Amino acid sequence: MTPLPEHLRQATRARTEEADKRARAALAELAKAGKPTSFTAVARQAGVSTDFLYRSAELRTMIERHRAKHGPAAAAPVDPPGDSSTSAAVRALSARLARQQEAHRDEVTRLRKALEAAQGENLELRRRLARHETD
Repeated sequence: MTPLPEHLRQATRARTEEADKRARAALAELAKAGKPTSFTAVARQAGVSTDFLYRSAELRTMIERHRAKHGPAAAAPVDPPGDSSTSAAVRALSARLARQQEAHRDEVTRLRKALEAAQGENLELRRRLARHETD
């Protein structure tokens, strides 16, 4: 794998730093407003993924400390109204992936059966050929 050019590494660093700043600001806003803090709440407020928050040791520690100090956040609704397009897209892609996996499983099963039949025919033809050659 070819290493990234320096300008792309700098852009990635800048994007990560900006996301970090937004996450810190979101955590401060939630704390100031007295709202329950959770990884999901901070991620929504900052416009970052929860994975980003969990992967950042410092942000993770800050969120966990705040949550421990002020109590756990209430459970997030399954389909938050402001984020329905993202979750709808994820659901649609997940359903599509499940359909493709099922289709591939069916195709593999069909191909295995065809291969077994072909191997059986091949074995039968070899046996017949062996009988004719010994005559």
